[in-house]
Amino acid sequence: MLDSYGQGSLRYFFFHGNHGDAPLPHHMTIEANVVVLTGQAEVLFGQNFDKGPSCYEFQDGICRNADGQVEGPLPAKSLVEKIMKNVSVPSLIVAEVPNALLVLGRSDLRPCTASDREYLSVMMQTFVPRLVRSMAPMASEYLPGDARNLCVDIANRMEKIADDPDYHTFIAMYRGRYVQKPLPQRAVVELCLLHVLKMPFELSTAINSSLIRY
Repeated sequence: MLDSYGQGSLRYFFFHGNHGDAPLPHHMTIEANVVVLTGQAEVLFGQNFDKGPSCYEFQDGICRNADGQVEGPLPAKSLVEKIMKNVSVPSLIVAEVPNALLVLGRSDLRPCTASDREYLSVMMQTFVPRLVRSMAPMASEYLPGDARNLCVDIANRMEKIADDPDYHTFIAMYRGRYVQKPLPQRAVVELCLLHVLKMPFELSTAINSSLIRY
């Protein structure tokens, strides 16, 4: 997938949240869902959301086990482990692998609210796959200063995907949270896309600029 997604250093996007600035404790547990998708948004690796997030136990910055299993599965471990430790709670991040990471809790930080959990779970299961599928064919052509035009192009592609009631549920949830004026659904979708795509991050640059510190 890396061959079809952009050039140079791996990029990632925040669908919710941002880089965190909390110091890393000696020991912590992180609640997270990790999903690996194909360019067609088919799930290669992912958890049953009905079971809730997995618990990843960290000791001295290294993930020692997942749900109590020392050899628990963690795809793209070096990337996922690094991002898990360096984001706010809650956060939803999609990297170009494509790999989606939903961080819902960290033992040393304030718990995620029930409403945030519901909103981000719906976003992860409905909006993220649709966006990944729509963006995959054109990701290598994307330039950071072109986010607005990209949003229009992706919204056009998203409209061609088979209808899904849960997708409309997510758009209604986004509207209720962030849109203060009456707008057609297409305009709400473009606003959501712009929020996600206007600020891509490169992994190497984020490390060099200390956005990713641990």
